[in-house]
Amino acid sequence: MKNIFLFLFSVTLLSSCVTSKVHEDLQTKYDVVTTENENLRKQAQQMEVDLKELEAKMKKASKDLKTMEGDTIELGYELRRMKKNYADLNRQYEYLLNNNSTMLADNARQNKALLERLEALQEELEIKEDSLSTETAKLGLYQDELYKKSKRLVQLEQVISEQDSIMNYVQTKLSSALMGFEGKGLTIEKRNGKVYVSLENSLLFASGSWEVSAKGKMALDNLSKVLGENPDIKVLVEGHTDTDAYRGSGQVKDNWDLSVMRATSVVKILTEDKNVIGANVTAAGKSFLVPIATNDTKEGKAANRRIEIILTPDLEGLYDVVE
Repeated sequence: MKNIFLFLFSVTLLSSCVTSKVHEDLQTKYDVVTTENENLRKQAQQMEVDLKELEAKMKKASKDLKTMEGDTIELGYELRRMKKNYADLNRQYEYLLNNNSTMLADNARQNKALLERLEALQEELEIKEDSLSTETAKLGLYQDELYKKSKRLVQLEQVISEQDSIMNYVQTKLSSALMGFEGKGLTIEKRNGKVYVSLENSLLFASGSWEVSAKGKMALDNLSKVLGENPDIKVLVEGHTDTDAYRGSGQVKDNWDLSVMRATSVVKILTEDKNVIGANVTAAGKSFLVPIATNDTKEGKAANRRIEIILTPDLEGLYDVVE
């Protein structure tokens, strides 16, 4: 009999060690996913800023283009007027050539000045035309970049909208499935694109225990059915305690161990449903570090002793758009 007790004690001790390591790895992955989700939202905001800057640049380029087009038209009119004057002076020159040498010399000077002015206008017109072509090319580039940015932003907003719709649907389904438990130690809310299901320990566990009660198992079974219908959703189960010290003599020695064991017990029940993908469900212990109420009152401690089930949408679509 003594050997049997020693064997069971060793197995329990090994199980505790593995749980702690898994907890640390999963916590790290969760932090990475949370950071990536926040970065993606920031990138969406930055893309909106970039889009507004491109629209401003495009507006300025269009204005400059219209101004240059006006200058080009005006120079064209002046060039045609000068060519007409040049033709008129040529006719006068031929007439004066036969009538008056003095007038001929004066006309020659005017003709030379007119030719010089005509050449200068021709050069200026060519410069304006080159500049107009350059601005037109720039405008085309701005339009192309604006189109790409707009298309990418629309795709990003569409993915975010689809994810929000999915999480709203899941929240509605959970509220329907857990209707009999809401207000009796269970709350459901949506924050930052995630759905949070909070269950007070009084609904799930006896004091100091991590074995789920029959009533708590009923609530978790209803919740797992909704998860099974939405297999792409990631699930994080967090165990929380109050600040009262827990002193155990076996594998569960303190509040850290107790919060992990309670979260693990919930995960085991959720994954009993064959439609729930176990790889998408993570257990984590938070001990007393994330209170939602004061630990100075009996009611506050009761609120802090809880299990939080956090449902996160699949982020693959966002990754595809950003990349």
